[in-house]
Amino acid sequence: NSLKIERFLMSVQLFKKYTQAFVDSDWDTVSSIYAEDCVGVDPDGSIFEGRESNLANDKKWASMMSDFNFNYVNTVESGNSTVVELEITGTMTGEMETPDGSKIPPTGKTHTFKACMIMDWDNGKIKKQRIYSDFMSFMAGFGLIPP
Repeated sequence: NSLKIERFLMSVQLFKKYTQAFVDSDWDTVSSIYAEDCVGVDPDGSIFEGRESNLANDKKWASMMSDFNFNYVNTVESGNSTVVELEITGTMTGEMETPDGSKIPPTGKTHTFKACMIMDWDNGKIKKQRIYSDFMSFMAGFGLIPP
């Protein structure tokens, strides 16, 4: 049991290290947490393969929204996976790039949205991450579509 608790605390610490580095725009730390061959999946279904691709995606999100805040609602760990239910707050101060490459201008609106992140770890590195969110409420909250 103590080994499970220790592993749980380590996975949560790694997760918090990742989100804090993201908030701080500490891209060297974010990069160091990704495995070289990690795979990331965004809420819109976009897939990012490799450390550099995932880091570029993180920077894209950070350029779109300022003052990110991650509020941890619930955390579950099983094996090498950590599942975190989050409330994420940000202000849309930059353009949002859509999967087809078009850009949506910033709205200046601040919004809190719910998300679930699942990270699979290998030797303290993110091997795979999936982010799920209600993208319609995300878009409405930032004023991109009618509520």
